[in-house]
Amino acid sequence: MMMSLFFLTLFFLLILTIDFFPDFWIWQSRIKIGRYTNQKEWEKKILEKSLSWLNLMPKTKVKDENKLIVLDILKNKYTNKTLQSWQEASLLLGLNKAYQKNENPKIKYEILKFVNSKIDKQGNWIVEPKEVDTALLAFAISEIPFLSREIKPALDSIYQLILSKIGEDGTIMYRNTTHNYRYVDTIGFICPFLTKYGIEFQKEEAIHLAVSQIKNFEKYGMLENKILCHAYEVNTKNPLGIFGWGRGLAWFIVGAIETFKILPEKHTEKRYLHHLLQLIAETLIKFQRKDGSFAWNLLDEHSRSDSSATAVFAWFFKEMNLKNEAQKSLQYLQSVTQRSGAIDFSQGDTKTMGVYSQKSEILPFTQGFVLKTLY
Repeated sequence: MMMSLFFLTLFFLLILTIDFFPDFWIWQSRIKIGRYTNQKEWEKKILEKSLSWLNLMPKTKVKDENKLIVLDILKNKYTNKTLQSWQEASLLLGLNKAYQKNENPKIKYEILKFVNSKIDKQGNWIVEPKEVDTALLAFAISEIPFLSREIKPALDSIYQLILSKIGEDGTIMYRNTTHNYRYVDTIGFICPFLTKYGIEFQKEEAIHLAVSQIKNFEKYGMLENKILCHAYEVNTKNPLGIFGWGRGLAWFIVGAIETFKILPEKHTEKRYLHHLLQLIAETLIKFQRKDGSFAWNLLDEHSRSDSSATAVFAWFFKEMNLKNEAQKSLQYLQSVTQRSGAIDFSQGDTKTMGVYSQKSEILPFTQGFVLKTLY
């Protein structure tokens, strides 16, 4: 009896310790946060941390709460592969840019190691993707400047996956379970891939699909000033979720600007996208805070700053040749960089429409877009 009680007590102590550890780790990691005041030293540390993460990615949690974590781990609900894929994609996109600038052999080694863990020698996915989120990862792999191995079967697989998600309105659904909704996240996931796939393999219908996704969301999910909602309903065209979600606008920008950059100069949709991006930039500047950051909810001046949205907007400003605004955002991101080189205070994963994470922690997604801005 006493022995059973001892082991039961030990078990509960173990659960409590596991629950306590994440909060303790966050607390200690923020000691001396913002210590990097030298730009070059900061850039070096950002790159080092990104390289260390690519093949050993921090787990992005599904839930905000640190309660009974061990049960979530045992039930395989602590994180998921779909959530991790856009972390990997963003980090890889950033490292691609870093390699293009200095051809560091260590970057090349880590990238090749990563690709080999995802795609086999025949060019197929080792684990076949089931959701469209992975399209951004496929795009990132296709952007590797030195990759000479076969990957087309993997790209074809993603294209077929996207086609299988076409709804009755001709646009792409995010999940089969939400077939009547069109989420803004989907634009960031699929549009860069579709546009590049269309250009490389002469499939104009893929490009049309990408631009249609953008145009429809602008029409039904955006206010006149280009502040957007989380989603819209296909049949009624009613906007859904909050207006002003920072990372939501970031996802739209990722899809729109990559599509714009990939399209040839004389493509008929080039002018439309350029005008749209200019309008977004004009609005976005008005929401930049004095410290260079952006709120997770752009329309709520009391909401906390979100490093993930700020990182994408910094890159966007750079691409739009708004150098002062880009630099202000980078200065903020430098001020919230942990001593390890991890950028802190990114909003956690969104739970569902209207339920937004209140956690602000590290996010590889943020790290990747800072690299894209720096390089």
